[in-house]
Amino acid sequence: MKKQQGSSGIFILIVIVLCFFGFFTLLKVFPLYTQNWAVETVFENLKEDVAKNEYSNSQIQEMIEKRFGINDVSELTQFVELTGQGSNIIIDMEYERRVPLVSNIELVATFNHYIDFSE
Repeated sequence: MKKQQGSSGIFILIVIVLCFFGFFTLLKVFPLYTQNWAVETVFENLKEDVAKNEYSNSQIQEMIEKRFGINDVSELTQFVELTGQGSNIIIDMEYERRVPLVSNIELVATFNHYIDFSE
């Protein structure tokens, strides 16, 4: 008779610990990407609005601030750079988010958005 072979208890424990660690990491990282999706949505809708109407820089800045507030990402308005005049307006946004993972280990995610309204 052959002896059955399978995973040992230690191997199963290691797999369970790795699965929990992966799930824990995912829970930390997912909000960063949902914030980024909200920013992308704001910029896509803004680009549609600006294509239909002509706005000044201050009006566009106000629209961005209001829409960021509605989407609960108002802390990211400090990273928005608005340049140009008239129909040659450019929005450049580059930011990074840090999330503590374990002890002194952090996860860093960088995001970059560039929109040229002259196109």
